[in-house]
Amino acid sequence: MIAYYGELCTKMYESDKSLAEGKELNFYLSFVKDNMRVLEPMCGNGRMLIPFLKRGIDIEGFDISEEMLRVCKEKGRKLNLSPVVFTEKIEEFSRDEKYDLIIIPFGSFSLLPNHLVHESLENMRTILKEDGKFLLTVMINNSETVENQEWAETNRKKFDQETIIEYKTVRYNEESLLNIKLKYQSIQGDLVTKTELMDFPIRLYEVEEFQDLLRVNGFNRIVVHDVKNGYGHGSSFQVFECGI
Repeated sequence: MIAYYGELCTKMYESDKSLAEGKELNFYLSFVKDNMRVLEPMCGNGRMLIPFLKRGIDIEGFDISEEMLRVCKEKGRKLNLSPVVFTEKIEEFSRDEKYDLIIIPFGSFSLLPNHLVHESLENMRTILKEDGKFLLTVMINNSETVENQEWAETNRKKFDQETIIEYKTVRYNEESLLNIKLKYQSIQGDLVTKTELMDFPIRLYEVEEFQDLLRVNGFNRIVVHDVKNGYGHGSSFQVFECGI
């Protein structure tokens, strides 16, 4: 069964990446001011949205994965929170009121195929206030990519009634695209009870290339922040800050 962030994938993701914390969370929080309306496109399981809500921030989110949004809502309920999230596409999302701050953390924007990049950026510009800020990360191209064309086990987690195993293949093409395929298997006893397959292409960008993309789509005042150890010791990332 081919699924996009289906049940098994979401369960694995939630076990490793439930809530943002530390330097990553503090970086995004540093842009929040009183009475701001914040939007998180591609919010997934709410790893950033829920910590914002816990701090009383007016934030909404959307994603195309209903399973991820189900987990987000369930996690919110356990904390007596009511996440406002929608099942929507980034290139189509619209609201009457505009937002003071739009954030797309954790490289999620790199999941968009090339033919949706311009349309999605243009759409985000239409819902950002004139004095608002747009913060997003993308996956940056480097020489550390290791191809693996055979299924290789990359993760294994034991849950109450099952063990979930993740397998991955990685291919790199000349269009700066990592073609990743993921396979998740649920094991109960000695039996494989469920299998999920997911195509997970990731678009890799050069910093200057993505700055140009932002400018072409009407953004300006672009600043690139280097958040050192943002995902933990030794794993840094870059955030593009821009306005209109």
